[in-house]
Amino acid sequence: MRIQTFKLERQFALYKAKAKYMLSQSSCEGCTMREILDMADDECRRLWDDLSLGYTKPEGFLPLREAISSRYTSIRPSDILELAPEEGIFIFMNNMLEPGDEVIVMHPTLPSLYELPRALGCTVVKWPLEVTSWGWRLDINFLAENISPKTKLLIMNVPNNPTGFIPVRAELDRILNLADRNGTWIFNEETYRGMEHDPGAALPSLADIYPRATVVGGLNKYGLPGTRIGWLASKNRQIISDCAAFKDYTTLCNNAPGEILATIAMRNAPDLLKRNHDIVLENLAVAESFFKKHRDLFQWIQPNGGATAFPRLLPPLDVTEMCERAMAEKQLLIIGERAFGLNTNHFRVGLGRRDFKESLAVFADCVEHMKAAAEARGK
Repeated sequence: MRIQTFKLERQFALYKAKAKYMLSQSSCEGCTMREILDMADDECRRLWDDLSLGYTKPEGFLPLREAISSRYTSIRPSDILELAPEEGIFIFMNNMLEPGDEVIVMHPTLPSLYELPRALGCTVVKWPLEVTSWGWRLDINFLAENISPKTKLLIMNVPNNPTGFIPVRAELDRILNLADRNGTWIFNEETYRGMEHDPGAALPSLADIYPRATVVGGLNKYGLPGTRIGWLASKNRQIISDCAAFKDYTTLCNNAPGEILATIAMRNAPDLLKRNHDIVLENLAVAESFFKKHRDLFQWIQPNGGATAFPRLLPPLDVTEMCERAMAEKQLLIIGERAFGLNTNHFRVGLGRRDFKESLAVFADCVEHMKAAAEARGK
């Protein structure tokens, strides 16, 4: 299998060490080791103090899988395979898909969700998110016209990264009905589930409500992405078993310290989720005000979940040039739409960090320079 360059991650790898400011991170504010250990109950503290750095169980740490299962309504610990989130995507795709399979992928999304099926020889149909006067939307009619009994897998990312889109429950039900009618499996990257900006818009996990669904989650929104702990969840025992066997060829098992830290985090999930959700909502208000103030340069498209937004730089200005100049002149890293396989002049804004306002202030200087340059060209 020959995989195309993961442009999103390569941009971070190329520029992160040089960047003084970052506007486009998808992760939420990270926790310190002290913060997490201070949350530990007596059992977890003993586990940490007596931790052996030997091999761990391939399927994952049972107390952690029990804590993860509590975030679902019907998923049991045995329905969960612990692994790194990106590893979960890789393993699932390699187990589920074969050359010639047809898949439909929500787009834009994490590049691995469409690049891995392509590299595996599948026919990939991109199901585009569209901009409307009230925000992002999915054209359900597009899905109805393109899904068929030949469609092996429907790949979703809800809440969506980078747009922050979440469908309403009636839309989700229609999507599931179309998939069920055609015998289609569903894979959902749901890292940001639980971070709906309006709690009333919260959706259940697809693993709880659709029998042919597998979902991937992780500790990003809880502030522990550096543990590299995530999970696959599915009620289909064969999928979990097959993915566990495939994992023997990747990481085999998980890192022992990360499992204990992740267990502490998941036992305190509501508090950690609120911590980072509050940061996102505060930054969202600041971002909305900023981009609407500069509506002559940007189209602000309101997200309704997750920790990212995906505004558009208005032509004739070019977003790639903007990103390059921000890095060269201000050491500000901005991720443009090409990292997501688009050519639409959008760029990602990360809302989950406490230093967001500082990065936005630097970006404001870039905006003033763009305005001055545009006025000079117009004279």
